[in-house]
Amino acid sequence: MRWRLALAAILIATPAAAAETGGCGAFKWPIAADIALLEAANWQDSGATIALDGPVGLRLKLGPLDAAGFALPPERAPATAAQNGSLRFEAKAGTYQVTLSEPAWTDLVQDGAALKPAAFSGVKDCEGARKSLRYELKAGPVTLQISNAPGRSVGVAITPPQ
Repeated sequence: MRWRLALAAILIATPAAAAETGGCGAFKWPIAADIALLEAANWQDSGATIALDGPVGLRLKLGPLDAAGFALPPERAPATAAQNGSLRFEAKAGTYQVTLSEPAWTDLVQDGAALKPAAFSGVKDCEGARKSLRYELKAGPVTLQISNAPGRSVGVAITPPQ
């Protein structure tokens, strides 16, 4: 009887583990354009306001929490040694895709509230991209907050609605 329970536990856990592997093709949506943006990214200081006339890739410089320029405290509290940063942009209404090159926590803040992603996809074995999120935004200013990053920078690709 115990072996059946153990086998059932393994079978239930396997799809969850498989969702995190499989290379870049394992994302729930195509990210080849995001990876190209990340590879050609220009450096950007934390706290900057960027123009978003189309898809953009950048390498965001990160630092300590007190210098991150967050609009709200992150939903997930940053670790002491974690690196953090933010960007601001003007959104038009629609679905935005945000893809990160490394593991980090992402919050989008609009109208004084943190937004939940409409969709999430992530894999651990895609060179150049770690996670991709989709957000439904209204027209107006937005703050993208990156926290709990392991390094001093993170690649960010932002694709506005077409």
